Amino acid sequence: MKTIARKNLGAFTLVEAMVAMGAGSIVLAAVITAGVALQRTFAAVESYSMAEGDQLRVSDYIAMDCRRATLASVANNTLTLTVPAYYNSSGVAQDPSFGSNGAIQYGAGGTVTIVYAQDSVDPSKFDRSVTKNGTTTTTTIARNVASFTVSPVNLTTSLSCSIMFFPTFTRNIGSGIWRSGPTAPVNTTGVDGDYYVIDPTASPQTTIGDVYFRSNGSYSLLKNIKATTIYCNTFFRNPGARQAP
Repeated sequence: MKTIARKNLGAFTLVEAMVAMGAGSIVLAAVITAGVALQRTFAAVESYSMAEGDQLRVSDYIAMDCRRATLASVANNTLTLTVPAYYNSSGVAQDPSFGSNGAIQYGAGGTVTIVYAQDSVDPSKFDRSVTKNGTTTTTTIARNVASFTVSPVNLTTSLSCSIMFFPTFTRNIGSGIWRSGPTAPVNTTGVDGDYYVIDPTASPQTTIGDVYFRSNGSYSLLKNIKATTIYCNTFFRNPGARQAP
């Protein structure tokens, strides 16, 4: 009769299993923490890139339209420019010529009206409205805008404007809305989760761009965080130089 020898069966002891589980938990926690940090970094970099693109787009648009404008007006921080109709309704460039009053014109002498202002419904958006042949097309060219300030140095020579952007790329938490004003916020303004930034009309000037966050019914100043303000100083075409001799 043959007998089958039993093989020795090995296994982890309770202590070994607990040590392995502890080490695995530490590694897993490190992986999760690194993943969350990478996601937050990616979101911050993406927000920063979008904010920088909006800032460059706004300054380029305003500078371009101001250089092309023949007339300009400012009212309630709204910039209105009158630009010659360089192209006809088919998009074909029109040749310049002198009109009956000696001023240069293009084609039939039509004009295009361009308006820059914060959106009337959502002030955090910055709009460029173009009116041509009675039809107005409004395009949002920037987001997360805190304020838009226009200072007409001399509407026949130059114009200066500033646009403040909320620093969304530095704070990715909080579900409230962004607010702005010339003084520190009172605790009755807004709700928990809201942000508040001091706009360019503040005095003293050192407080401009300060950011507050509301939590537990009160606002607190966020240290080492400032809103971004861009300035656009543009010269208009000299109306006198556009006249025929």
